[in-house]
Amino acid sequence: MIDKNKTKELLNAGLKATPADMVEVGLFSTERGTTRFANSIIHQNIFAENPYLWSRVILKSKQGMKIGGLSTRNLTFDGITEAIGRAYELAEHSTPDKEFVSLPKKSKTPAKKQKEAKIDFVTPEQRASAVKKIVNVCKKHNLTAAGVITTSRYSVGIVNNLGVYNYCKNGDSYMTVTAMSDNSSGFALSCEKKFSKINFQELAEIACEKAIISKNPREIKPGAYTVLLEEPAVAELIAYLGWVEFGARAFAEKRSIMSKKLGKLITGKNITITDDCNDPRMIALPFDFEGVDKKKVPLIEKGIAKGIVTDSFYANKLKMKNTGHALPQPSAWGPFPTAPVMKTGNKTKAEMLKSIDKGILITRFWYTRLVDPDKTIFTGLTRDGTFWVENGKIQYGIKNLRYTINLYETLKQVAMIAKDAILSGEGGQAVVPALLINNFNFSSKTEY
Repeated sequence: MIDKNKTKELLNAGLKATPADMVEVGLFSTERGTTRFANSIIHQNIFAENPYLWSRVILKSKQGMKIGGLSTRNLTFDGITEAIGRAYELAEHSTPDKEFVSLPKKSKTPAKKQKEAKIDFVTPEQRASAVKKIVNVCKKHNLTAAGVITTSRYSVGIVNNLGVYNYCKNGDSYMTVTAMSDNSSGFALSCEKKFSKINFQELAEIACEKAIISKNPREIKPGAYTVLLEEPAVAELIAYLGWVEFGARAFAEKRSIMSKKLGKLITGKNITITDDCNDPRMIALPFDFEGVDKKKVPLIEKGIAKGIVTDSFYANKLKMKNTGHALPQPSAWGPFPTAPVMKTGNKTKAEMLKSIDKGILITRFWYTRLVDPDKTIFTGLTRDGTFWVENGKIQYGIKNLRYTINLYETLKQVAMIAKDAILSGEGGQAVVPALLINNFNFSSKTEY
């Protein structure tokens, strides 16, 4: 991490290095430690410190704005000056962008002050000790352990010559554990702001219990079933939906269902999803990569398509407010939500399980892929804990299944929502509860 004073000094050096009409400079510094284990032993332990500075230079011309950008890892004053100078040269020779209006300007509303939290450094020995706890639990049950523990600290500072300045530092810890027998597996994960908040033994016990119950899995036929999706499975679906549906680029290009049905019912009335970086369970930056404070954005409210997230470019293009969701520029994706939060219901997971006459409990999905963006059709596989449920009880493990669903139509079939939500997910994270869904479609089966 780079502290606030040093970050500001380097950013200001970047601003002063060019006579451009508009200039943006950002500095992102990460410290990440990763410990991977398989077959109940640590096989990789790495630490990487990765600071870099990026710049965006804009020159006005009669044909439109000319934009150049460059990043550098040379954080000396000479290195920064050289990078900004080369960005200026790139801007001079770039094709004018007739749609680009301006970098964001300083907000008239003062930003909410963030508490300067202490971000602890987690040592390799601490991660190794956590792995030992996991392995000991798995050995007790005659299972092998695999997984990863990642601990990160990072700082971000962004400034432009129109008055925008923002800085923050943060940290997070993430772990997964897969407990395995010769023909079954169980999974658990945790995402926390502090390493000390993760109960590694408890998570290992959860993974072991799933692996034990799912031994000698049985085969069932594909088809439509009632399913209880645990939080990792729900987070995967909601994160993918955010990437495809809730961003301004897909909206502007009229590729998303949101662009065609804004203000209309698109899911069940019990579904509300908001992007909210200030939710206490969420781990997210309080501002975007243009330095704009992130706004709380209702995406779906009681089943109604409510809104999308924007950055400065798409806010100008669509004549909407800038919600502060810019990615590092240039971005082929455009903005999309980074802190989705799903509203909870009023049931415990035990009550949801008990309500199932015949159905399936799913721990998580993997290899989720978009099949048809026009219909939000996704496919993927269950993994590491898929169970047949009958008369409200888990009966036995079943072989994994491939699902193929229209996600919006599936969200119309949500019968119950858990009253507790947690931060979960692997590729993308979301604060989500468990869901009980009727008529969840499985298109094929597997041999494992």
